[in-house]
Amino acid sequence: MSDEAIPNEPEKAGLDGFYDKFLIHDVGEIRHHLQRLVTERGTMTVHSDGSTDSLPILLLEVAKTLLWIDVPNSRQTLDQWLASSQLHFEGSLNSAAMRFSCGPAQLADHERRPALKLPAPARILYMQRREFVRREPPTGTLSCHFKLPIVGAMDATIRDIGGGGLAILALRKATPLLVGDVVEACRIDLPEIGEIDVNLLIRHIVDRPHLGTDMMQAGCEFVDLSPTVQRKLFRYLMQLDRDQMSHRRWDE
Repeated sequence: MSDEAIPNEPEKAGLDGFYDKFLIHDVGEIRHHLQRLVTERGTMTVHSDGSTDSLPILLLEVAKTLLWIDVPNSRQTLDQWLASSQLHFEGSLNSAAMRFSCGPAQLADHERRPALKLPAPARILYMQRREFVRREPPTGTLSCHFKLPIVGAMDATIRDIGGGGLAILALRKATPLLVGDVVEACRIDLPEIGEIDVNLLIRHIVDRPHLGTDMMQAGCEFVDLSPTVQRKLFRYLMQLDRDQMSHRRWDE
C-alpha cells in the first residue's frame, strides 16, 4: 500500500513538504473523513497511474484497512484501474478539498454487486478552503469574464486567487460595481485545468492609481462553489505552488 502521489508527488513537484501540515496520518481520523464521504454520498474523481482521464465514483464502504468503490462502466477503464499500482482520488467534503492515493485495486463484491476493493490510504491530504492562501498568477494569465446589467460583457484581470475568493483589477468608470453586489456566472479559464463558472460577492473596492489611471481593485468572495469547481480550483492553486517553487529554485 502506498500514497506517494499526494499531492501529485510533492517532492517531484518541488514543494518540499509545502503541504505537510495538511496531511492526515492517523488511521482513525482518515477513516472518519472517508466514512463521511460514504454517509453523505460524496462523489470523488479517480484516475490511474499515468492517466489524466478522471471518472466520478462513489465510495461504498470503509473498513479499518480496506475500502470499496464503484466499478467503472467502461471495461477499458476497469482494466486500466486493475493494472495500475495505485488509484488517485480527488474530491471535496463540505468546504474541504481531499486527496489520497491507494492500491492496487481488486475485483470484489459489495452487497451482492460488483465493486473494487482497495487498501485504505496511509494518509490523506485534507484542506479547508479557508486554508488556501491567496496566490498571484503570472501577470496576464488569468482573467474573469462576466456581464453587468448596464455595460454588458466585461473582462477583468485577476490579481490574486485563493480557495475563498479572488481580487480583480478593472477601470472604475467602466466597471460599475458596488460592495455587496453579487456578480453571477463569472467565467474563468484556468490554464491546463479548464473553465469554471463562479458567483462572486463584492467584499471591498479600493483605488489602485499606481497601476493605472482610474484603476480599482475589487476583493471578491466565492459564493456556493460546487464540488466540481472546488476540485478544479484546488488543482490550479497547487499548480501555481509548483510553478512558483520551481521558479524560486531556478533563481537560486
